[in-house]
Amino acid sequence: MMRLRTTAAVLMIPTLAAFSAACGDSPRGIQSDTVGTDTSGGDTASEDTGGTAPAPNACVGDGDCSGSHCRSGVCVADPPAGAMAFRTDPHDNVPTTDAPDLSCIDQSDAPVTQTTTATLYGAVARFGDGRKTENMLVEVMLADDFDATPCEGISDPTAQRDCFVTGDTVGTVIGSSTSALPPTPSSLPAACEGHEDCPIGYQCTEKSSVEFACTEQFGLYEIADVPLGVPLIIRTTAQSNQTRWHDTWVFNVILYEDQVDDDGRVQYDATIVSDGQWLLTPNTVGLSAGVTDGHGVIGGRVRDCRGTDRDSWPISEVTIGLAAPAVKTVFFNNLEDDTVPLIDRESTNILGRFAALDIAPGWNRIAGAGRVGAEVVSVGSVPVYVFPNALTIVSWPGRLPYWRQH
Repeated sequence: MMRLRTTAAVLMIPTLAAFSAACGDSPRGIQSDTVGTDTSGGDTASEDTGGTAPAPNACVGDGDCSGSHCRSGVCVADPPAGAMAFRTDPHDNVPTTDAPDLSCIDQSDAPVTQTTTATLYGAVARFGDGRKTENMLVEVMLADDFDATPCEGISDPTAQRDCFVTGDTVGTVIGSSTSALPPTPSSLPAACEGHEDCPIGYQCTEKSSVEFACTEQFGLYEIADVPLGVPLIIRTTAQSNQTRWHDTWVFNVILYEDQVDDDGRVQYDATIVSDGQWLLTPNTVGLSAGVTDGHGVIGGRVRDCRGTDRDSWPISEVTIGLAAPAVKTVFFNNLEDDTVPLIDRESTNILGRFAALDIAPGWNRIAGAGRVGAEVVSVGSVPVYVFPNALTIVSWPGRLPYWRQH
């Protein structure tokens, strides 16, 4: 049966003014994929910052960090004592005692000389409760062409948002589709035990304490001729009821040829975050004023490297750091459908999920650390852009993971 996939989201935002003050106009120091190794054993970013001041949590060695260690160019606190980083089998969300594969961390993409394409399709997942996700514009962009500078100097919030989400202003849109509710199936299961028992676009929801049924929840989209093996960005915006949603961007996406089915199609679900979830997440962890207007959120999952026999799997007990810090970074319990963060958790759950709240907009770099064997090691870092009043989703170091839509 075809399974829906869910992208875990997180909230984080830096203001453009704060970011510019810390880093100057050029984001080169944060965007750079080049990393090295400090002689003290800390993981370091390239010292080439383009002549700009470093972001507050950027580092080239442990001496740049207070109460934490330099991991792939970002100061990151160690995981709680005794918390081991293991990977979780996503087919049934059962944790293993296997160490994650980190062989791909901090590696740049190999140049693609010949590109094949496939039809990309999926549901528009919703992070948090909300309305059905119909009439959502899903656009696929080439990551290598992304350039936010045309929009960064716009002072009017509405005009700036329009700049970010309109056409090819910040990058090359190679395909788009507006989501529509799924066709009514000829029949539905009489009962369900999990979302995978339901057709695409439906979820297994509770009707009573003992009765569960498949209910229509998500709009579907389909985009032809999407390139494989190329870094992509997926942008999702609501075309109606816009006050109920926040724009959502998914970074670090690569579609692989071996995931294409016999019909030339590959599934990757887009994501949109509801305004209710946008308010709930910070309020739950003591940020009663919510995310600062004009700031953004980063959310996602830490997943290990893709192997020859499996896709990327979630990594537990990873701590998170950002070069330009969030006001609050939060983690969740082990239940896939529970999107309420835990106040006192300090590292990822078995699903690898995290959220970074209230971050100034602009280029940033996210990194993590996990305890593997007797050592605390870097799980790598990736550059990521934070948009005003929007959610950025990123999973790393693994690119396209296996997951079911929940």
